[in-house]
Amino acid sequence: MSARHRTASRAGRRIAGLAAAAVATVAALSGTLLSAPESQAAPGNTVVLGDSIVANPDIYNYLAGKGLPLPDPILSGSGCGTDNRFANSYGQASGKHVDNYSCAGGSYRTGGMHVTEQADRANRGGALNAGTNEVVIWAGANDTYPYILGDKLPVPQIERQLRDSVNRTVSHVKRLAPNANVKVLGFPHITNGAGQVCPINVIPNVQVPSALIQISDVEWALERGLRDGATSAGGNFVDLKGPSRGHEMCSNDRWVVGLIDTTSERRNLPLHMTDTGLRAMGRAAANA
Repeated sequence: MSARHRTASRAGRRIAGLAAAAVATVAALSGTLLSAPESQAAPGNTVVLGDSIVANPDIYNYLAGKGLPLPDPILSGSGCGTDNRFANSYGQASGKHVDNYSCAGGSYRTGGMHVTEQADRANRGGALNAGTNEVVIWAGANDTYPYILGDKLPVPQIERQLRDSVNRTVSHVKRLAPNANVKVLGFPHITNGAGQVCPINVIPNVQVPSALIQISDVEWALERGLRDGATSAGGNFVDLKGPSRGHEMCSNDRWVVGLIDTTSERRNLPLHMTDTGLRAMGRAAANA
């Protein structure tokens, strides 16, 4: 073999060796990357669970979450439409990464996607685990009115059922995220001092309370059920009555809008919260 051929052979062996090493390195890196979970939460994250009051979807994103093939939807980790307004406000106030798994129609025990299922999805997605710092749950209204309108149950019984279901839910979440501070949020002020609401608002600065709708007892039963269920399971109840004082449905500066409401600030849904109210509640919950 000539010197030229021997030199070429040695060069070929070196190239082959380098190629083999490169392939091995790529394979090792690929194995590492492929073995990593598809979704991993930032250390010390916050997970938000709840119903439409926290998900707050507009109709476009709500329909997208129901499977309508709309482009560029905003969906929570549970695949439900949202605007992330509360979650973003909470994250800005707390300085923590927030993973939103809320879903319109959700409840503790009644219908829609239960809060426990949202928690399970967050766990499977890698967002809810031993590294989670906080879990924020905002739900409960859907666990009251169906039993009043449909089953005609007495309010004290509804309160007891809600309390027990909140207890079970918080316990379930704490099993999935044993180091997390689990916050159960109460509700902002809804009724006025007489226990009335203003479902129709069409004249600026003029609210007409409905004498036929008295829901103060339901509002406060909801509050007690959430508080007692949370604390009995080792969670922390967050009172939103104080931060929302003066912004009930019959207020000129209301954060909870009516069924027909042409004079409120911007909002996505009737009988839900304004953008301003959601941002304020996000800050209040983060600082609690």
